Formats: sequence, C-alpha cells, structure tokens
Amino acid sequence: MRTNTKLLAVGLVVLCSVVSPLISGAIGETADKELNKFQGTWVMVSGDWDGKKIADADVSKSKITCQGNKGQLTVPHQSKETIFFDTIKLDPSKSPKEFQFIRRTGPSAGKTIKAIYEFDGNDQFKFAFDPTAATTPKEFSAIKGTGYILQIWKRVKP
Repeated sequence: MRTNTKLLAVGLVVLCSVVSPLISGAIGETADKELNKFQGTWVMVSGDWDGKKIADADVSKSKITCQGNKGQLTVPHQSKETIFFDTIKLDPSKSPKEFQFIRRTGPSAGKTIKAIYEFDGNDQFKFAFDPTAATTPKEFSAIKGTGYILQIWKRVKP
C-alpha cells in the first residue's frame, strides 16, 4: 500500500512538472496574441465618465498608440499632456478580459490600473477602468458614483 502511495505521489509530481510549463506557455501565448490586437493607432468613438458623456470635442481629440507593451494616450478629458503607459499584464482567460497597465505620466502615474476590455471584431474595442486605480470594474459601464471611465476605440486604418 505504501509503495502504491509513493508511486502515485511521484507520478503526480512528474505530471505537474510536465503540465505546468505547458499551461503557463499557452497562457503566455494567448496574452501575446491579445497584446498584438492592440497594436497600432486608435481614436475614441465615444466615452462616459462617472455617469456623464465625455464631451464630443474631447472625444474627437482622443488617440491611443500601442507599440509592443508601450503606449501613449491623448485624452483631454483626463490630462492636458500626453500620458505614457506600459502594459504589464493581459488576462484573456477572465470574463470580462483584464488589462493591467501602469501610467508613467499623467493622473495616477506609477499606479497599476486594472481595466476590462472586449474587442468587437479586429478594429474596435471597449475599455472600462477606474482612473484612480482603486478598483476594477466588473462590467462595461461608468455609472454615476463609481468614478469609472468607459471608452469605445476604433482602429485608424494605415
């Protein structure tokens, strides 16, 4: 009986040591594919912040450019200056999908902000987050009192 238990334990250790890197690699590949979807330049189509529509003048001036895990963001409703950020983690296995980034400049600079996102085809996505980095939205809304921002972005065609 002890021999069977030991063999079972050894077998589980071997199985875990083989399967764990495979799962980790698959998750990494999926996150890399998701990161590739964000590459390029995007313009804002619409946005809400804490229950209010973002002004059309600000929406029309809003732009995001992603290259690798780095990005720059022009959003007049949040900052007069360009915001630079680093994508630190994408988790497409969550529902809704999660996007973590750190702003290097602008509001909440240095804080990890957890956002949720969802693509509509290859050329549009929605993005919701708490600009204070205090919480993570659970749904795509910017209801008054939450402080959340909800944005819809469309890819700029080259």
